Amino acid sequence: MIFLIFILIPIIEITIFITVGSNIGILNTIAIILLTALVGIFLVRKRGLSLLFNARQNMSEGMIPTNEIKGGIFLLISGLLLITPGFFTDCVGFAVFLKPVQDIITLKAKNYFVSRTRRY
Repeated sequence: MIFLIFILIPIIEITIFITVGSNIGILNTIAIILLTALVGIFLVRKRGLSLLFNARQNMSEGMIPTNEIKGGIFLLISGLLLITPGFFTDCVGFAVFLKPVQDIITLKAKNYFVSRTRRY
């Protein structure tokens, strides 16, 4: 499955690069890729500092920062996708950055792991 992902994503990205580049030009395509990377870095940095501040505050109150840890994991994934050059990975990265998408992924993962543990 992972091997298939590593094959399909570059094919999707190359196809989108060719399509977009032929429609708006190569320099505009490169500019958009750089712009989305910069915006992604800015958003990840801003959210990361917020998560760090909230985690520190929760720990000082004696609470475990579980939501901040979960948010940090999603932020790492989002950041990696946003700095990877490409339109498809940028779209997925920006989607993973959004809280409603994170909640859906969390629910799906929780259901998956609960169903896997009930078998044994």
